[in-house]
Amino acid sequence: MKKFLGVAAIVLLSSIPAHAQRGAGSAAGSSPTAALAYGGGSTGGGGLTGDAGHLPVYSRTEFATAAFRGEPSFAPSSFLTFEDAVKRGIAESAPARTVAQAAADQQAASREKSRVEFVQDHSGNVIPVDH
Repeated sequence: MKKFLGVAAIVLLSSIPAHAQRGAGSAAGSSPTAALAYGGGSTGGGGLTGDAGHLPVYSRTEFATAAFRGEPSFAPSSFLTFEDAVKRGIAESAPARTVAQAAADQQAASREKSRVEFVQDHSGNVIPVDH
């Protein structure tokens, strides 16, 4: 009997917080959309407007759509025969240049010279000079 009373007490105590999560229902026996009141009925006391027991109703979301017109068939911009496509694939899958080759090409390429030169006057100040 003591075990039964202990289990009943635990169930009762654990159900109290569950009631706090449920909406309070309607206020003072009025309609479900009436204001919730704190003490003075639905017209007196501080109250919350709206029904706390139900989620607000929102209109359905509508997404913008676009209509597309034109030729429904697909025509590729370029066509290659099988042999040409295989050749192009082999050429594109060739091993890339090594870092040393890329560095040598970069050093061999001529670079544009700077158009601004910096000189120093007799007191040590830097003066930019345009060319």
